[in-house]
Amino acid sequence: MSAKEPETLAIQKKLFFSMAKDNAEYLKDVSPSEELFQKLRRMGVDIFTFLERKWCFKIPNPKEDWAKAEDNVAIIQTSSSYQEWLKVIGKKTRNMIRKAEKSGIRTEIASPSEKLADGIWKTYNETPIRQERGFPHYGMPLETVRKIVFQPNCTYIAAYLQDEFAGFVQLVHGENITIISQILSLQKHRDKAVNNALIAKVIEFCATNNSKWIMYGRIGNHPSLDDFKQSNGFHRLVLARYFVPLTSKGRIVIRLGLQREIKDSLPRSIKTPLIPIYNLTSRTRMRVRLLLRRQTRVIQSP
Repeated sequence: MSAKEPETLAIQKKLFFSMAKDNAEYLKDVSPSEELFQKLRRMGVDIFTFLERKWCFKIPNPKEDWAKAEDNVAIIQTSSSYQEWLKVIGKKTRNMIRKAEKSGIRTEIASPSEKLADGIWKTYNETPIRQERGFPHYGMPLETVRKIVFQPNCTYIAAYLQDEFAGFVQLVHGENITIISQILSLQKHRDKAVNNALIAKVIEFCATNNSKWIMYGRIGNHPSLDDFKQSNGFHRLVLARYFVPLTSKGRIVIRLGLQREIKDSLPRSIKTPLIPIYNLTSRTRMRVRLLLRRQTRVIQSP
């Protein structure tokens, strides 16, 4: 990373300090310079955080005052072929892929289009609750979805049941990585293993296009989703996340251990029992939001 401020730089206010990161840190190697640190200081940033993309890059000579913490990604090294991947995954997952095929699910690479945007929009707005949590994209306007669909550097894979849109995957391409940014299917077709069919198509696409690594978020914050990832061959790769203090305040924050998110600081033995409580809170927030929205519409209606 050069001294020039990256377009993907994000600055977040946290408690009494501010922290910056590059939102594209999973897509490219981040090796910050002193010139960048000076610029961030002038912008009032106290800490800069970035991670080491262990699968393809090693941070050269990290400084002693850079705090280091454990992070992770769910990742898979693409086999030489789709058939090789089928041999690696378990029998249950192979049966789910066959179930999708027998149910009439077909998958294909989808070019950005109004039709694709409409299918994704309908999927977003099918239900406000997914995987026991409030779904953040519920209620997203069609125009916003159109803008997302036509973004560069993405590949979409769509699933269909006959001619009906049934689900999609959004892939984002980076340096030595393809990232599953989103995978989603209509809940009314959840008995047809749509997501398994979509993952299978992702593997086939990446193997054909020589994309060596595929990343699918992290592992550790959603047990059922973690199980799905691991059943499809993804494993937890531990990475180093660095926190660079840029100011005296930043050094104090790091000394107190306040730079990390609470969910990342808690040991798994404590975090796992709290997940159902988090899910309940998320569902409750969504229901309250929908209730307030309905009441606002009633008040505004003539």
